[in-house]
Amino acid sequence: MLDIGTGQDAVWALAAARAGARQVWAVEVIPQSARIARKTIEEAGFADRVTVVEGLSTEIELPEPVDMCVSEIIGTLGGSEGAGSVLRDARERLVKPGGVFIPHRSATTAVALDLGSAGRGEPLGFPPLVFRYVEDVFASVGRPFDLRVVLEGLQDNPKARERAYLSGPVEVEPLEFNGDLNPEGVDGAELTFTRAGTFSGLALGMRLWVAEDDEPIDSLVQPSSWTPVYAPLSAEGLPVRPGDRFEFDFTTTLSDDGVHPDYALTGELHRPGGPAAPLSWGSTHHGDGFRATPFYRSLFPGPGGP
Repeated sequence: MLDIGTGQDAVWALAAARAGARQVWAVEVIPQSARIARKTIEEAGFADRVTVVEGLSTEIELPEPVDMCVSEIIGTLGGSEGAGSVLRDARERLVKPGGVFIPHRSATTAVALDLGSAGRGEPLGFPPLVFRYVEDVFASVGRPFDLRVVLEGLQDNPKARERAYLSGPVEVEPLEFNGDLNPEGVDGAELTFTRAGTFSGLALGMRLWVAEDDEPIDSLVQPSSWTPVYAPLSAEGLPVRPGDRFEFDFTTTLSDDGVHPDYALTGELHRPGGPAAPLSWGSTHHGDGFRATPFYRSLFPGPGGP
């Protein structure tokens, strides 16, 4: 068995060994996590059957293809951690034909959002603990940039979702880990507004099917470590009514590292009696823009204000 992204606790690698796997290859790219994983595995008594391989799964070789691949590299957007390209490579090189992949499938989800209602009109910003983490991220990259921000307080609060979500969800970026896996492409979608509000952008989440017949984990409505991402589309917000539509194309391309995706969205808001309003959003894995839109200028005010 192959475990991609085993982490320092080697949870799935050890679970496979305890379940009777003859040989488990546990891949981990972070050196410190790999060292801790080796110690964890040794202390658990499975060092003879679980081997930690340090590096990227796309750059390693195995003595022979495996029967099964388990991974936990699903992002807050389904493919944002590179699951599509990484697991496509694993299918081509590391897993036997007909081998099983767990999880089975993922998709990115999108719902129309009224940001003001989501935050009850409070100013946008990071809690102090989170902002220190943001500063660490900027320091590690060597510069500030318009990083993806998440929406706290919606997953476990049905009343907040009722205020903030203006439509039902749609799926884009489908990733079929046990089928034809195509992480690059354009997915067309349409959101129909179900209640009146101020349309400011999209809440982007993910659905994850561990097995084919399972009910999916849904990060837009279920508490989990996958928190919805905010895709800003209008700084002032656009008034909408039930029956209005937002048609859009969601484009996924591989970034310059060949693994992680760049995302782009272009669409039009259609309202009776008025012209279509063009809206767009983009988020690249190695983007170099900072304070490039009104949303990010309000989130990171300059010396003279937004």
